[in-house]
Amino acid sequence: MMKRAEMLDLDRVYREHAPTVSRWVRRLTGRSDSSDTLQEVFEVVQRKFGKFRGDAQLSTWLYAITVRVVIAQRRKAKLRRLLFAQVQAQFDLDLQPSESPADQLMRQQATRIVYAVLEQLAERDRALLISFELEGMPIAEIAVIFGVTENNVAVSLHRARERFRTRFKQQFPEEARGLKHGQTQR
Repeated sequence: MMKRAEMLDLDRVYREHAPTVSRWVRRLTGRSDSSDTLQEVFEVVQRKFGKFRGDAQLSTWLYAITVRVVIAQRRKAKLRRLLFAQVQAQFDLDLQPSESPADQLMRQQATRIVYAVLEQLAERDRALLISFELEGMPIAEIAVIFGVTENNVAVSLHRARERFRTRFKQQFPEEARGLKHGQTQR
């Protein structure tokens, strides 16, 4: 276990946690370029570093900051799109070099579909689903991040999954039928 003084070395925190925070940003935003958001997260970390008491794990604190920064950026982007009628850019998705081109294409299409549906959800639902389903965070940790009880997280996740399923069926009826019958699209 790290001592509090060791945990409060900002340079060390950045070196050890930047790759993980970058992955969280990519997952929460659905974009492969996370450098601007990563910088903003660590600017917040730098401002609030002296206030970290160590009540929760450092990674939990960092994730909570990351979620808040991404949500704030997404709100600003939505407002800009509304005000300036800008068209949202396509997702630039990461590809795994070991995959065949067909597998890359399938994963890319599946990721686009998932993020297209996630875009239609409320920010809280989106953050909950990404935290639990994609990041694999335990419910207890998510409860700390969102400042709610574990039961509240479980209920909220259940409801968020239902809203995701409903939106998925509405937006992608062909894919939904294929999944319902246990088939995958190729």
